[in-house]
Amino acid sequence: MAPGISYDESGSLASYFGVTFLAIILIPWTLSSTKSEKKKLLKPLCPCPQCTSSPRRVHSIKSTKRKRKFLKKTIPLVIGWTIFAYLCYSLSQAPRLEGETIYNPFEILGLSDSTNEKQIKKHYKKLSLQYHPDKIKLAENQTKEDAEQKFVELTKAYKSLTDEVTRENLAKYGNPDGPQQREDKIAIPQWVVEGKNSIWVLGAYGLVLGGGIPWAVGRWWFAQRKLTRDGILNPTAELFFHQLRDDTDFFSLISLLASALEFGAVLGFKKRGSKKARKERQSKIDELEKVIEARKAEIGLEENALMRRENRINVTTAVAKRARALLWAHLLRIDLNDHQLESEKLAVLRVTPPLLSALLNISLAHNWLTTSLLVIKLQPALVQALPTDLSPLAQLPDVTPEQGQELQIINKAEGLRWLEKWIKTEKKSVSEQAVNVAKYWPRLEIIDAEFKVGDETLVTPSSIVELTYKARYVYPTTPLSLLSKPKSLLPNGQLKEEVADSVADVEDSVTQVAEEKEKPAVDDIKEKIVEKVEEVTKEIGEKKALEVPPNGFAHAPYWPQLRKPHFYVLLGDSKLDKVIVPPVKITDIPLPKPDGSPTEPKEFTLQFQAPPQANLYSFVAHWRSDTFLGSDVQVPIMLKVEDIPQEEEIEDDDDDDISEPEEDTLAGQMAMMRGGKVKPSAVHGTPDDDDDSEEEYESSSDEETPAKNKRVRAYNEDSDTDSD
Repeated sequence: MAPGISYDESGSLASYFGVTFLAIILIPWTLSSTKSEKKKLLKPLCPCPQCTSSPRRVHSIKSTKRKRKFLKKTIPLVIGWTIFAYLCYSLSQAPRLEGETIYNPFEILGLSDSTNEKQIKKHYKKLSLQYHPDKIKLAENQTKEDAEQKFVELTKAYKSLTDEVTRENLAKYGNPDGPQQREDKIAIPQWVVEGKNSIWVLGAYGLVLGGGIPWAVGRWWFAQRKLTRDGILNPTAELFFHQLRDDTDFFSLISLLASALEFGAVLGFKKRGSKKARKERQSKIDELEKVIEARKAEIGLEENALMRRENRINVTTAVAKRARALLWAHLLRIDLNDHQLESEKLAVLRVTPPLLSALLNISLAHNWLTTSLLVIKLQPALVQALPTDLSPLAQLPDVTPEQGQELQIINKAEGLRWLEKWIKTEKKSVSEQAVNVAKYWPRLEIIDAEFKVGDETLVTPSSIVELTYKARYVYPTTPLSLLSKPKSLLPNGQLKEEVADSVADVEDSVTQVAEEKEKPAVDDIKEKIVEKVEEVTKEIGEKKALEVPPNGFAHAPYWPQLRKPHFYVLLGDSKLDKVIVPPVKITDIPLPKPDGSPTEPKEFTLQFQAPPQANLYSFVAHWRSDTFLGSDVQVPIMLKVEDIPQEEEIEDDDDDDISEPEEDTLAGQMAMMRGGKVKPSAVHGTPDDDDDSEEEYESSSDEETPAKNKRVRAYNEDSDTDSD
């Protein structure tokens, strides 16, 4: 051991370290575990009783899971605080170390800090007579050395108050004897290293460092390698990658989703138990599959005949069959009448979101447009418990799929505004609750979609393009006069200019232009500046006021969680069935005002790289909901990619001409000797300058192409001047 360093024999420093370390961990952990969740709860988008009671329903579903989490948090906390209390108790009972207390001579002599020197001397004389080793009477269990030590302490304290040298040492070094040798103690008790338990201690160190840490790191590493970026198992991702096809239909997509290995953790434990119990569970699934097939026939659901037979997906394992049956029972709204099956169905639904996200990413990796849109559409189908081919009217309360199909046919509730068409008709066959929900059913409205390339006016090849659009929600009861009117668009989203209807309109526009050309007065300029400042201030205030509050949760009574609506935005080419720009998700779209009138739209952007070749491209912009069926919006939009204009090339040619020296200069003579190009003299010119200028003048007057005229005038500017 180095001089000035020693082990802490009492072990109090190690206890101090343990208390500090545990306090840093336990206090924040306890606060985070015990504090009430004060999150901003989402409000329902519709006032129906099912939506208002959804938070309580979701809370009851998660109650068992929360109890398990509470136990997992509570047990370690109790153990940690127990160790913390034990260390605090041991510190209170441990003796104080040297240097922990400040040397106070008044306290040793038994005097107050305000005692003067005369009183100190008088008091010291009394103590010296009392504690002098030659005059003191030793008490029981007291030795002569103890008495001498006591007298030395009293004398040192007395000198600290009366002797100037000793007093100076106390003031400078905190000790009347002057500077002391510093001794640092290691916060490890001496018995840990030098005692009889050294073998056990070293064995524990070796077990932790050589076994515990590698085991923890290895477990974390292999757990991470099991999962993909989407949070699913690698075997599941491999299965999805090999079986997903460009012609996969809805039936095969459900079978592929049910084949995920994640369902084994939810349903695989059912393999345990007696043979009789397993047979009973299997018989329930067999009966459920028969009910599902009969229900499909009633509704008229059939597989897509265009899908190749070899691409159809069949489930093979018992867990996959069980998961598929539960998914179809949810989609067809079949009452299971079994608590165990109901709990399993909810557990299966909670597993599906990351699986659907992985399916979408795999489809996007192949740029399959139809398959990607189908995977996106499966999400609202599971949320609303309704197959994609059925009428979206069945999303309303108390409306069955059969009734929804009938209402759609009778009321011709089709297209983008299917709900507006239905809500205008008589609704005697549905409940009042369904009508109230329909009134507050949000529909996405897209306004002013256009392409932009920064401050440029043209979209050039491989440039970074932004699809800028404005979006807002409207209700079916919103008047048509308040909705945005469709505008005829040119390529890149530019508006088509309106043509004057009469000669009077042309005269008015000419008069307006002439008035604008007149020189304005100073007062008018000041007024315009003030108006401009007010406009800018108003725009800034409107932008601040346009801060959109977060959207609430949607009407989804069959989904086991609160569902906040989002929209996928992507660009696709329907002719090639290719995804041009991968989707991004948007949310918090402005909702209508309480009176139903629409609010100001919110602007969104979708950034991507333009195609590398100049052409006119025809795309379709898709807005696909992940919560509502029948709320999808698609807008055909053209992207015109143009090459860089030729004027820039002309300017480059002019720069090259300027760089050539004139023939009269020294540089020009040297260039002519080397055989290089030179510019003709501006003074002497060439013999054919006049003829060339006349010919070029005549040819320029005959040309009709503006680009050629500009090129000729730029090249012969000096010649024209000379000829004049």
